[in-house]
Amino acid sequence: MLEKEIKILEIDVIEIQKKLELAWAVKTFEWFIHDIYYDFQDSDTSDLKMESKKRLFRVRQKWDIHMYTIKRKRNKKSEWWEKWMRICDEWEREITDVKSFKRVLKKYWMTETREKKKYRICYELEWCQFDIDDYYLWDKKNIIPPLLEIEVTNSKMINYWINLFDLKNHKKKKWWSRKLFKYYWVEYSWL
Repeated sequence: MLEKEIKILEIDVIEIQKKLELAWAVKTFEWFIHDIYYDFQDSDTSDLKMESKKRLFRVRQKWDIHMYTIKRKRNKKSEWWEKWMRICDEWEREITDVKSFKRVLKKYWMTETREKKKYRICYELEWCQFDIDDYYLWDKKNIIPPLLEIEVTNSKMINYWINLFDLKNHKKKKWWSRKLFKYYWVEYSWL
């Protein structure tokens, strides 16, 4: 699946929720998400092999459901406005036996590299997904101000939603979470 998304930083969660509900968006999820990232360690340089090629492998826990995700960042953008978006190929599947799955990853030399936890509220509307994220580091609250992630199938829809929700003056980023943590001077949880 092709993923096109943008992060809108430092939002007012209550205001965004009201606007989403007025637009008839449907709330689909609200709870904590726990992500653990895996990679192959390069024995010569100690670099992470997937990460150096702008790819990631993640195991996500969402309630009692576990999913693995593989993402590959695309560098080439087809339209000028896409330069403000993150565009990736994404493959995601459910894991039925997490312990066995992790043993297989270890057998093939994948190691846990980092983790993060966030509180997420998800809404869906017209082939768009809206995720309100509030990051946590263990039991500390609000280490990064809440943000809105808008994921669309048609990149032209991003501007529509930004204008409709009056988010033109907010900071917009195409980052993955590690850059977001760095921006707010928060140390990423390396394993």
